Amino acid sequence: MLIKTVLNRLARFKGFVFGNVFFRKVEGEESVVVEIFPRKRSRPVCRECGRKGPRYDLQPVRTFQYLPLFDFKVFFLYAPRRVSCALHGVHVEALPWGSGKEHLTNDYKLFLGRWARRLSWSETARVFRTSWDSVYRAVSYMVDYGLNHRSLEGITQIGIDEIAVFRGHKYL
Repeated sequence: MLIKTVLNRLARFKGFVFGNVFFRKVEGEESVVVEIFPRKRSRPVCRECGRKGPRYDLQPVRTFQYLPLFDFKVFFLYAPRRVSCALHGVHVEALPWGSGKEHLTNDYKLFLGRWARRLSWSETARVFRTSWDSVYRAVSYMVDYGLNHRSLEGITQIGIDEIAVFRGHKYL
């Protein structure tokens, strides 16, 4: 089975296709590198409002680290387009596999964050041959996602520790 076929099963990004797959030394290790291209006639999406707009220009090629395959690091290569949005002006398009200027894909951040729950952050970084800072950013991403998507509906009562209240703790 081709690596491109495996990637199409694992991660399908609307408006993008996988190109060439090859081996290259990245960060001193032999890694699988996958080129990503926008589909023909696809227009970039504004990251602010989610609307499609005309392409303004291309940014330099960036690398994004994806989930490891067969103990090889996997990197995506992509030259982000800049979109000319009628409402928000010119800025880099929204990428379905990443957020902002982060070099880790969202899938890889979730992967590292799940392992960081079971192992220490240092051990997680050592096992997956990444930096402690990458594990920290992955955990921060998961915590931010959880805080932004938590629902307080249906809560009718909260428990209050009377001893802590008498010591001066404020709950509300």
